[in-house]
Amino acid sequence: MQGETTNFPNEMHTIEDFQAFHRWLDAQKGFATDIFLNMTMLSGEIGEVAQVLKQVYFMIDPAHTNQEVKTLEEALTIHRENLGQELADCLAYIFKLANYTGVDLQQAYLEKMAKNLHRTWKYKAEEE
Repeated sequence: MQGETTNFPNEMHTIEDFQAFHRWLDAQKGFATDIFLNMTMLSGEIGEVAQVLKQVYFMIDPAHTNQEVKTLEEALTIHRENLGQELADCLAYIFKLANYTGVDLQQAYLEKMAKNLHRTWKYKAEEE
């Protein structure tokens, strides 16, 4: 796939563009627009992300590998393409769900992140 040029029916730069692409693709392919089915499909894709990350984990945890233990970066390098494909599938279903429910995902994202800038969480990632 790398190196191939794909001519999308629209520019693919913004969330709005991606939502428009998925409206077009759904119409072209006749995909089901049922929000409950698509939420189920998204859940399945999240499970596939988890499966890839499980493989990564098994490569870095000495208790789960009978081969040389890899660093996290080495394991991610091996699985990055597959992880990217599964994350892209998740993103596609998120765009589709936004379309089917009338959500302008770009606007919703900007509004939510503006709130998060001023939000305080009860937890923070521990310093490494």
